[in-house]
Amino acid sequence: MSRDIIAPPVLAMSHNRRYRVNIVHEVFGGDKWNSSKKSTSGQQKGYEEPDLYAEDDYEDDEEANKIETTADGSFLLNLHVPKSFYGGIIGFKGSTKRRIEEETRVDIYVPRQNENSKDLQIKGKERSQVCAALRKIRLLVQSLRRRMKPTHFLAVALNAGQVQDKFSELKKSILEAQLPGIDEALFISERSIHITLGVYVLLDDAERQKAVEHLQTCKQFLDGLTTPFEMKVKGLEIMNDDPSSTRILYAGVEAPELQKFADKCLGSFQTTGLCATDNNDRESIKLHMTVLNNRYRKKKDEKCANSFDARAILKRFGEHDFGTVQCNAVHLCVLGSSGDSDDFYKITGSLNF
Repeated sequence: MSRDIIAPPVLAMSHNRRYRVNIVHEVFGGDKWNSSKKSTSGQQKGYEEPDLYAEDDYEDDEEANKIETTADGSFLLNLHVPKSFYGGIIGFKGSTKRRIEEETRVDIYVPRQNENSKDLQIKGKERSQVCAALRKIRLLVQSLRRRMKPTHFLAVALNAGQVQDKFSELKKSILEAQLPGIDEALFISERSIHITLGVYVLLDDAERQKAVEHLQTCKQFLDGLTTPFEMKVKGLEIMNDDPSSTRILYAGVEAPELQKFADKCLGSFQTTGLCATDNNDRESIKLHMTVLNNRYRKKKDEKCANSFDARAILKRFGEHDFGTVQCNAVHLCVLGSSGDSDDFYKITGSLNF
């Protein structure tokens, strides 16, 4: 057995800490990294974390292809990152930024909040070092984005024609029934009814533009599908298993062609790094039209109950038929922008077909 495995090299750190330096397999460029840990003078160099991604892993990387060679032979990358992530990249007293710099042997410059510059700068002596830092920053941004509230969603508008009329009829019938715990504040506005196809965290103009442009590329998924999509909206269901204490009541949507398109869009947007946590963790979109949501009532009265009893609604109106409608566009909308204006959500961009 190799002595490097039985007695691996040890790196002395601050505060009397000592860590084993793992040997990198030759398949991942071990000759380069293992030899770099040894010093001809017998003293070890500072630790540099090996980037196990080969150079060709970055060939199709749009950002990595923007790396420039400077006059002094160094490599420089100007990387756009929304300012909302600056604090997380810097870390407490600069600890996170410093750790990435030490592990990848680069210098990272984060613009100050009042600067006009919108890009981080990553500078290193080798291109592989800049690529390694780029990958670490991306993973960090992805982790930070997962903790943030969604800002936008992809929607199919249903606020017209037969579906809207049938929705209004149902709303009127439920309110006239005067069911316990059910009031108008629970209902979504007739002008805002929709199907959600995806939820995203878009923090600046650049990310919003990127999302709109990516939406246009989704037009390729229409090939082989019949458009406009035919959608049948019928029946009421709840999101949980207890109808006596539920938060969301919705109408089912039957639209096989739209389902295929929505699932392909979901997978495509997952590659952009812009999805909210919920979208990253699913493989398919559940097509539905929200009718009642306790969150709407909470906005107007924070002290109201956290759920409502939907048993009477399901018993009396569970088979309600909203009719059919056609879909010839999907919209990237601002979450929560409908407000009390009874208008549809503010649209950032659309894909028409």
